[in-house]
Amino acid sequence: MADASLPLLIVFGAGGHGRVVADAALASGAWRAVVATDRDPAQWNAELLPGVPVLPLDAVAALPAPLALHIAIGTNAYRRAEAARLRDLAPLASVIHPHASVAVTARIGVGCLLTAQCVVGPLARLGAGVIVNHGAVVDHDCDVDAWAHIAPGARLGGAVRVGEAALVGAGSTVLRNLSIGAEATLGAGAVALCDLPPAQSWAGVPASRLATASA
Repeated sequence: MADASLPLLIVFGAGGHGRVVADAALASGAWRAVVATDRDPAQWNAELLPGVPVLPLDAVAALPAPLALHIAIGTNAYRRAEAARLRDLAPLASVIHPHASVAVTARIGVGCLLTAQCVVGPLARLGAGVIVNHGAVVDHDCDVDAWAHIAPGARLGGAVRVGEAALVGAGSTVLRNLSIGAEATLGAGAVALCDLPPAQSWAGVPASRLATASA
């Protein structure tokens, strides 16, 4: 039986990413129970995973304390916005799968997700709401700002800097000491050999900037 003094975790987002979060939370044993919620009424009164109900927002707000919240929906910018909207519902909480490898000297911000088989190296720093997805590596001395997403299988070499709300795509590689600018995107499978400026999209091997459509 779960310890009644543990927080109940609210997973905001009833889609696939919400299922990943709920699975990691259940595996961790850090919560007395896990429930989900979503702004879409079509998602209510179902189960995100077996035993994880999807409830309306007003229903989760009435649940008995202590409560914790994890944002598990949408793009990086949308997750950041929802965290601000829901700040009075419950404190943000990080979810760490027991099969994640996290160095004892790593610093993990609030609201992060560390999934199975990911690696966070010594003296790495993760800001609030960072996702380190399945099999991703954030090597030693990396600095990942809030709401960034290191997608499945991505690799950051040592001392890489990733800006706020940036996306490092699935299976991509960033060489050591490089920077990925805020809200930049490195495409799936790309290899970054130079710094990426903020708010740009790069892809390919080696990565180059993607052309933007003219107005």
